[in-house]
Amino acid sequence: MNQPYASCLAHGMLLRAGVDEYLSSRDQGWRSLHASAQREQPYEHHCPSVPDHLLVLHLDGPVPVERELPMGRGVSLIPEGGTHIIPGGTGFGVRLRGPLNSLHLYLADEVLRGVAAECGARDPSRLEVIPRFGDVDPALTHLLLAVRDVLAEGEGGNALLVDHLAAAIAARLVLRHSSAPAAPPPARKATARDIAPAVDFMQANLQRPITLADIAAVAACGPVQLTRRFRQALGKPPHQYLIQLRVEAARRLLAGTRLPIAEVALECGFASQEHLTRLFRRSTGTTPAAFRRHSR
Repeated sequence: MNQPYASCLAHGMLLRAGVDEYLSSRDQGWRSLHASAQREQPYEHHCPSVPDHLLVLHLDGPVPVERELPMGRGVSLIPEGGTHIIPGGTGFGVRLRGPLNSLHLYLADEVLRGVAAECGARDPSRLEVIPRFGDVDPALTHLLLAVRDVLAEGEGGNALLVDHLAAAIAARLVLRHSSAPAAPPPARKATARDIAPAVDFMQANLQRPITLADIAAVAACGPVQLTRRFRQALGKPPHQYLIQLRVEAARRLLAGTRLPIAEVALECGFASQEHLTRLFRRSTGTTPAAFRRHSR
Protein backbone atom coordinates (compact mmCIF):
# COMPACT_ATOMS: atom_id res chain seq x y z
CA MET A 1 0.00 0.00 0.00
CA ASN A 2 1.23 3.49 -0.80
CA GLN A 3 2.24 5.43 2.30
CA PRO A 4 -0.07 8.48 2.64
CA TYR A 5 2.61 10.29 4.64
CA ALA A 6 4.79 10.32 1.52
CA SER A 7 2.01 12.20 -0.27
CA CYS A 8 1.89 14.69 2.59
CA LEU A 9 5.62 15.33 2.22
CA ALA A 10 5.34 15.67 -1.54
CA HIS A 11 2.66 18.34 -1.24
CA GLY A 12 4.85 20.21 1.21
CA MET A 13 2.10 22.44 2.60
CA LEU A 14 2.88 21.51 6.20
CA LEU A 15 6.62 22.10 5.78
CA ARG A 16 6.20 25.84 5.27
CA ALA A 17 7.12 28.49 7.81
CA GLY A 18 4.07 29.66 9.72
CA VAL A 19 2.58 26.19 10.20
CA ASP A 20 2.22 25.00 13.80
CA GLU A 21 1.43 21.28 13.56
CA TYR A 22 0.18 20.17 16.98
CA LEU A 23 -1.20 16.71 16.11
CA SER A 24 0.16 14.17 13.62
CA SER A 25 -0.13 10.48 12.82
CA ARG A 26 3.47 10.50 11.56
CA ASP A 27 4.81 8.05 14.17
CA GLN A 28 1.66 6.03 14.83
CA GLY A 29 2.11 3.44 12.10
CA TRP A 30 -1.14 4.20 10.27
CA ARG A 31 -1.17 2.80 6.72
CA SER A 32 -4.64 3.59 5.39
CA LEU A 33 -4.43 7.32 6.00
CA HIS A 34 -2.22 10.12 7.32
CA ALA A 35 -3.70 12.98 9.32
CA SER A 36 -2.50 16.13 11.03
CA ALA A 37 -4.01 19.14 12.78
CA GLN A 38 -2.30 22.53 12.59
CA ARG A 39 -2.59 26.27 12.88
CA GLU A 40 -1.79 27.92 9.55
CA GLN A 41 -0.86 31.49 8.77
CA PRO A 42 -1.74 33.05 5.39
CA TYR A 43 0.29 31.60 2.52
CA GLU A 44 0.38 30.80 -1.16
CA HIS A 45 1.58 27.40 -2.36
CA HIS A 46 1.53 25.13 -5.42
CA CYS A 47 1.19 21.41 -4.83
CA PRO A 48 2.25 18.72 -7.33
CA SER A 49 -0.01 15.75 -7.94
CA VAL A 50 0.27 12.80 -5.53
CA PRO A 51 -1.41 9.37 -5.66
CA ASP A 52 -3.51 9.77 -2.52
CA HIS A 53 -6.64 11.83 -1.92
CA LEU A 54 -6.41 14.98 0.21
CA LEU A 55 -9.22 16.24 2.42
CA VAL A 56 -8.83 19.52 4.31
CA LEU A 57 -11.37 20.33 7.02
CA HIS A 58 -11.64 23.90 8.32
CA LEU A 59 -11.80 23.74 12.12
CA ASP A 60 -12.69 27.43 12.38
CA GLY A 61 -13.73 30.22 10.07
CA PRO A 62 -14.91 31.80 7.96
CA VAL A 63 -11.68 32.44 6.06
CA PRO A 64 -11.19 33.45 2.40
CA VAL A 65 -9.39 30.84 0.26
CA GLU A 66 -8.33 30.89 -3.36
CA ARG A 67 -7.77 27.59 -5.12
CA GLU A 68 -6.53 26.79 -8.61
CA LEU A 69 -7.28 23.44 -10.25
CA PRO A 70 -6.82 22.23 -13.86
CA MET A 71 -10.49 23.08 -14.51
CA GLY A 72 -10.16 26.65 -13.26
CA ARG A 73 -9.68 29.03 -10.34
CA GLY A 74 -12.10 29.80 -7.53
CA VAL A 75 -12.27 32.14 -4.54
CA SER A 76 -14.66 31.63 -1.64
CA LEU A 77 -15.24 32.44 2.01
CA ILE A 78 -15.01 29.01 3.63
CA PRO A 79 -16.97 28.47 6.87
CA GLU A 80 -16.08 26.30 9.82
CA GLY A 81 -16.77 22.74 8.75
CA GLY A 82 -16.05 23.44 5.10
CA THR A 83 -14.07 20.67 3.43
CA HIS A 84 -11.80 20.71 0.41
CA ILE A 85 -11.48 17.43 -1.52
CA ILE A 86 -8.46 17.11 -3.82
CA PRO A 87 -8.48 13.86 -5.81
CA GLY A 88 -5.28 11.88 -6.12
CA GLY A 89 -3.38 12.69 -9.29
CA THR A 90 -4.41 16.36 -9.22
CA GLY A 91 -1.93 19.21 -8.94
CA PHE A 92 -3.32 22.42 -7.48
CA GLY A 93 -2.53 25.87 -6.17
CA VAL A 94 -3.89 27.37 -2.97
CA ARG A 95 -3.80 30.80 -1.39
CA LEU A 96 -4.98 31.10 2.20
CA ARG A 97 -5.91 34.71 2.95
CA GLY A 98 -6.31 34.47 6.72
CA PRO A 99 -5.20 32.37 9.71
CA LEU A 100 -6.81 28.95 9.95
CA ASN A 101 -7.03 25.89 12.20
CA SER A 102 -7.28 22.87 9.93
CA LEU A 103 -7.23 19.10 9.70
CA HIS A 104 -5.39 17.57 6.71
CA LEU A 105 -6.10 13.95 5.83
CA TYR A 106 -4.49 11.89 3.09
CA LEU A 107 -6.51 8.79 2.20
CA ALA A 108 -4.61 5.97 0.48
CA ASP A 109 -5.83 5.47 -3.08
CA GLU A 110 -5.70 1.69 -2.58
CA VAL A 111 -8.25 2.01 0.23
CA LEU A 112 -10.57 4.08 -1.96
CA ARG A 113 -10.40 1.60 -4.88
CA GLY A 114 -11.02 -1.38 -2.61
CA VAL A 115 -14.03 0.27 -0.99
CA ALA A 116 -15.35 1.33 -4.41
CA ALA A 117 -15.31 -2.31 -5.50
CA GLU A 118 -17.22 -3.30 -2.35
CA CYS A 119 -19.78 -0.56 -2.96
CA GLY A 120 -20.52 -1.91 -6.42
CA ALA A 121 -18.75 0.66 -8.58
CA ARG A 122 -18.67 -0.72 -12.12
CA ASP A 123 -14.98 -0.10 -12.71
CA PRO A 124 -13.19 0.96 -9.48
CA SER A 125 -9.92 1.58 -11.34
CA ARG A 126 -11.60 4.31 -13.41
CA LEU A 127 -13.69 5.88 -10.65
CA GLU A 128 -12.95 9.58 -10.24
CA VAL A 129 -13.29 11.57 -7.03
CA ILE A 130 -14.98 14.91 -7.65
CA PRO A 131 -13.05 17.98 -6.38
CA ARG A 132 -14.89 20.03 -3.75
CA PHE A 133 -14.12 23.58 -2.67
CA GLY A 134 -15.11 24.15 0.94
CA ASP A 135 -18.40 22.23 0.75
CA VAL A 136 -20.10 21.26 4.01
CA ASP A 137 -20.94 17.54 4.24
CA PRO A 138 -22.04 16.82 7.84
CA ALA A 139 -21.46 13.05 7.56
CA LEU A 140 -17.95 13.54 6.18
CA THR A 141 -17.22 16.19 8.81
CA HIS A 142 -18.24 13.74 11.55
CA LEU A 143 -15.79 11.14 10.23
CA LEU A 144 -12.95 13.63 9.89
CA LEU A 145 -13.48 14.91 13.43
CA ALA A 146 -13.41 11.30 14.65
CA VAL A 147 -9.94 10.98 13.10
CA ARG A 148 -8.94 14.21 14.85
CA ASP A 149 -10.15 12.76 18.15
CA VAL A 150 -8.04 9.62 17.67
CA LEU A 151 -5.04 11.85 16.97
CA ALA A 152 -5.70 13.81 20.14
CA GLU A 153 -5.67 10.63 22.24
CA GLY A 154 -2.05 10.18 21.17
CA GLU A 155 -1.92 6.46 21.89
CA GLY A 156 -1.02 3.36 19.93
CA GLY A 157 -3.33 0.39 19.64
CA ASN A 158 -5.83 2.26 17.47
CA ALA A 159 -4.94 0.86 14.02
CA LEU A 160 -8.23 -1.03 13.70
CA LEU A 161 -10.28 2.07 14.52
CA VAL A 162 -8.26 4.13 12.04
CA ASP A 163 -8.77 1.53 9.30
CA HIS A 164 -12.50 1.58 10.07
CA LEU A 165 -12.60 5.37 9.75
CA ALA A 166 -10.55 5.26 6.54
CA ALA A 167 -13.00 2.79 4.99
CA ALA A 168 -15.96 4.90 6.11
CA ILE A 169 -14.42 8.06 4.63
CA ALA A 170 -13.69 6.19 1.40
CA ALA A 171 -17.28 4.96 1.26
CA ARG A 172 -18.56 8.50 1.72
CA LEU A 173 -16.36 9.73 -1.11
CA VAL A 174 -17.53 6.92 -3.39
CA LEU A 175 -21.22 7.37 -2.56
CA ARG A 176 -21.42 11.16 -2.50
CA HIS A 177 -18.31 12.62 -4.11
CA SER A 178 -17.41 10.44 -7.07
CA SER A 179 -18.25 9.97 -10.73
CA ALA A 180 -19.84 6.54 -10.38
CA PRO A 181 -23.05 5.51 -8.63
CA ALA A 182 -22.78 2.58 -6.26
CA ALA A 183 -25.04 -0.43 -5.91
CA PRO A 184 -27.19 -0.75 -2.75
CA PRO A 185 -26.00 -3.16 -0.04
CA PRO A 186 -27.37 -6.73 -0.05
CA ALA A 187 -30.76 -7.12 1.58
CA ARG A 188 -30.01 -10.22 3.70
CA LYS A 189 -29.17 -9.39 7.29
CA ALA A 190 -25.95 -10.89 8.61
CA THR A 191 -26.04 -13.31 11.53
CA ALA A 192 -23.53 -14.35 14.18
CA ARG A 193 -22.69 -17.35 12.03
CA ASP A 194 -21.57 -15.08 9.19
CA ILE A 195 -18.96 -13.38 11.38
CA ALA A 196 -17.93 -16.40 13.47
CA PRO A 197 -14.57 -16.84 11.67
CA ALA A 198 -13.75 -13.17 12.22
CA VAL A 199 -14.67 -13.35 15.91
CA ASP A 200 -12.58 -16.49 16.37
CA PHE A 201 -9.64 -14.78 14.70
CA MET A 202 -9.95 -11.73 16.94
CA GLN A 203 -10.13 -13.86 20.10
CA ALA A 204 -7.06 -15.84 19.04
CA ASN A 205 -4.99 -12.75 18.30
CA LEU A 206 -5.81 -10.35 21.13
CA GLN A 207 -2.15 -9.87 22.03
CA ARG A 208 -1.03 -8.52 18.68
CA PRO A 209 -2.06 -5.52 16.57
CA ILE A 210 -4.99 -6.43 14.31
CA THR A 211 -6.00 -4.44 11.26
CA LEU A 212 -9.38 -4.26 9.59
CA ALA A 213 -7.80 -5.85 6.52
CA ASP A 214 -6.67 -8.83 8.64
CA ILE A 215 -10.19 -9.47 9.89
CA ALA A 216 -11.80 -8.88 6.49
CA ALA A 217 -9.44 -11.42 4.90
CA VAL A 218 -10.50 -14.08 7.42
CA ALA A 219 -14.16 -13.24 6.79
CA ALA A 220 -13.61 -13.31 2.99
CA CYS A 221 -15.07 -9.85 2.46
CA GLY A 222 -14.02 -6.22 2.32
CA PRO A 223 -13.87 -3.74 5.22
CA VAL A 224 -17.18 -2.03 4.42
CA GLN A 225 -19.08 -5.32 4.19
CA LEU A 226 -17.32 -6.59 7.33
CA THR A 227 -18.39 -3.53 9.31
CA ARG A 228 -21.95 -3.90 8.03
CA ARG A 229 -22.03 -7.57 9.09
CA PHE A 230 -20.74 -6.78 12.58
CA ARG A 231 -23.28 -4.01 13.08
CA GLN A 232 -26.12 -6.26 11.95
CA ALA A 233 -25.05 -9.31 13.96
CA LEU A 234 -23.58 -7.71 17.10
CA GLY A 235 -24.78 -4.12 17.05
CA LYS A 236 -21.29 -2.63 16.90
CA PRO A 237 -18.40 -2.31 14.42
CA PRO A 238 -15.33 -4.59 14.57
CA HIS A 239 -13.07 -2.14 16.40
CA GLN A 240 -15.58 -1.72 19.23
CA TYR A 241 -16.09 -5.46 19.50
CA LEU A 242 -12.33 -5.99 19.68
CA ILE A 243 -12.13 -3.51 22.56
CA GLN A 244 -14.91 -5.45 24.30
CA LEU A 245 -12.97 -8.71 23.89
CA ARG A 246 -9.79 -7.14 25.22
CA VAL A 247 -11.53 -5.60 28.23
CA GLU A 248 -13.15 -8.96 29.02
CA ALA A 249 -9.74 -10.67 28.82
CA ALA A 250 -8.28 -8.01 31.11
CA ARG A 251 -11.07 -8.56 33.65
CA ARG A 252 -10.23 -12.27 33.76
CA LEU A 253 -6.52 -11.65 34.27
CA LEU A 254 -7.08 -8.93 36.88
CA ALA A 255 -9.40 -11.17 38.89
CA GLY A 256 -7.56 -14.44 38.46
CA THR A 257 -3.83 -13.59 38.43
CA ARG A 258 -1.30 -11.40 40.19
CA LEU A 259 0.19 -10.05 36.97
CA PRO A 260 1.08 -6.33 37.20
CA ILE A 261 -1.50 -4.18 35.46
CA ALA A 262 1.05 -3.08 32.85
CA GLU A 263 1.60 -6.74 31.92
CA VAL A 264 -2.14 -7.37 31.82
CA ALA A 265 -2.42 -4.51 29.34
CA LEU A 266 0.18 -6.01 27.01
CA GLU A 267 -1.24 -9.54 27.36
CA CYS A 268 -4.61 -8.26 26.20
CA GLY A 269 -3.35 -6.19 23.27
CA PHE A 270 -3.48 -2.69 24.78
CA ALA A 271 -0.68 -0.31 23.88
CA SER A 272 0.07 0.61 27.49
CA GLN A 273 -1.32 0.56 31.02
CA GLU A 274 -2.77 4.02 30.40
CA HIS A 275 -4.51 2.77 27.25
CA LEU A 276 -6.03 -0.13 29.20
CA THR A 277 -7.12 2.15 32.04
CA ARG A 278 -8.89 4.59 29.73
CA LEU A 279 -10.82 1.95 27.81
CA PHE A 280 -11.48 -0.20 30.91
CA ARG A 281 -13.00 2.77 32.73
CA ARG A 282 -15.07 3.68 29.68
CA SER A 283 -16.43 0.12 29.49
CA THR A 284 -16.89 -0.76 33.18
CA GLY A 285 -17.06 2.57 34.99
CA THR A 286 -14.03 1.75 37.14
CA THR A 287 -10.26 1.44 36.82
CA PRO A 288 -8.33 -1.84 36.51
CA ALA A 289 -6.78 -1.29 39.96
CA ALA A 290 -10.15 -0.67 41.61
CA PHE A 291 -11.69 -3.66 39.82
CA ARG A 292 -8.87 -5.93 41.06
CA ARG A 293 -9.30 -4.72 44.65
CA HIS A 294 -13.03 -5.42 44.63
CA SER A 295 -12.76 -8.77 42.86
CA ARG A 296 -10.86 -10.38 45.74
